[in-house]
Amino acid sequence: MQRLKPAHEIYSRLVWDKDQFGDFFIGYEDRFLGIMETTREEFEAAEIPFHRIRYFKVISNGQIIWDRERRLDLITRNYSNPTSNPLIDTSPITANIDDSNVNLPIFSVKSKKNSLKRRREKLRQKLSAEAREQLEEDERIEAEHDQQYETRMREVENRIKRFQELQNGIKLLHTNL
Repeated sequence: MQRLKPAHEIYSRLVWDKDQFGDFFIGYEDRFLGIMETTREEFEAAEIPFHRIRYFKVISNGQIIWDRERRLDLITRNYSNPTSNPLIDTSPITANIDDSNVNLPIFSVKSKKNSLKRRREKLRQKLSAEAREQLEEDERIEAEHDQQYETRMREVENRIKRFQELQNGIKLLHTNL
């Protein structure tokens, strides 16, 4: 598997090959606000470091052409195959990156780890919900058993009292005779 080209190289390529790619948005991670999008002019004015860049997106069609998380690079693919144009022969990526219902292919070890982490978290939540339900069911059954035990103990106590009364009655009969 080839290494993903760093963001500064992709940025330089986009700036110099403006005829091929046109204007583009830069998606970067703000330390406080999360993922933000900006134009090239705003990016340069704000002096955002390249290590914060997460993706590049073509403004005209909204296609993501480089994405760090998904290890997607439709730009430098053109160097190895000069006849292919990534903006023509590929359809735009329209899936939301954070949508859990969409099964996107895993492109890197990091994204695979993140995917496994999300799956483990869902499994942990499912198992804890099942354990909670089982505990509630066990508590309900235990309360029901306690209730039945108390009812039977009352019945036994009543039988003992009746037996004792019967014995006392027999003793009275013997003493009267």
